[in-house]
Amino acid sequence: MYNSPSWSEAHALDQRSKSGARWFFWIAGLTVGTSLLSLFGGGYAFFLSLGATQFIDGVAKGLSNEFGESVRIVGLACDILIAGVFALLGWLAYKRHLWAFLVGLSIFVLDALILLAFQVWISFLFHAVVTYWIFRGYQAGRALAALERTTEGVAPPPPPDFSQPSLASAPASTLNLTGE
Repeated sequence: MYNSPSWSEAHALDQRSKSGARWFFWIAGLTVGTSLLSLFGGGYAFFLSLGATQFIDGVAKGLSNEFGESVRIVGLACDILIAGVFALLGWLAYKRHLWAFLVGLSIFVLDALILLAFQVWISFLFHAVVTYWIFRGYQAGRALAALERTTEGVAPPPPPDFSQPSLASAPASTLNLTGE
């Protein structure tokens, strides 16, 4: 891993893996934002929302007419809990725990199925695109782990030997540049 092609490949894989993990943070942040807007800002549903939180928000809004506004707070707490799960999975995936990618992808795909069941097509397509990028992050993390296993036993190059005088540090009077 000390030669330049391996280092640059490892760096690129690491960046791609982290990029995939960051999608979990985006999901968490957008979940909280869209839930706040949905519960307190009007009757909007956004394509960036999770299907589960859209369902929770809809139930909370419907029940708030009968049981009061506290139901909306409970709905928001459930949304924040779901967002927290995605944030935790993002943090673990960012730390290169590959299982966190798989668990997060599984939950996200199940959420996409909720959207599919309710025929929320644009949100479903958005989920499909994000699933692709998260999966690419997972693939990069796997490839990086494999690269690190193959280079585990490779010793780093030896340090330069400064005990021997080099040609560059020799005085000019001792150099024979004319070839005589």
